[in-house]
Amino acid sequence: MTHEGRATGPHEAFCQPTPIHPDYAALPIQEGFDWARCLRSISATQLYLVVFRSVRRASADTNVLKEYDDAAYAEALEAGGLLHYFKGEANERRRCLSFCLWESREHARKATGLSSHRAAADISAEMYESYELERYELRKDGTPDNESIVFERLVT
Repeated sequence: MTHEGRATGPHEAFCQPTPIHPDYAALPIQEGFDWARCLRSISATQLYLVVFRSVRRASADTNVLKEYDDAAYAEALEAGGLLHYFKGEANERRRCLSFCLWESREHARKATGLSSHRAAADISAEMYESYELERYELRKDGTPDNESIVFERLVT
């Protein structure tokens, strides 16, 4: 089960990407979701994607995680630029994948500096055995009739 949310605004036509494989958390991000279908409906040619891959501690308090996550999500919506938030559920190995799709890297950076996001980041060591952030620029290349999505992984 996943909780997904998106902001309203200039990209309301953006559909929600859905997993296309049951083990999407273990796949490269571009292979686990139906990106081409969802990005076809928006005019933007470049977006910013932040992927959070984690392994939860067996002792992680999911209620506390939800509380911090919900607060950071609400704050990100208010900050602007958030197109979609996919919150994956941990699998039987406690592996989880979540992501935020942004209008731009600047929007993501602004939200990262807000108090609720910082508070959520502060509990990471307590809640996760491990985690990794992946950052990508997504570009739509080609013509509307023959369009492809390019995922460029960024090193920060």
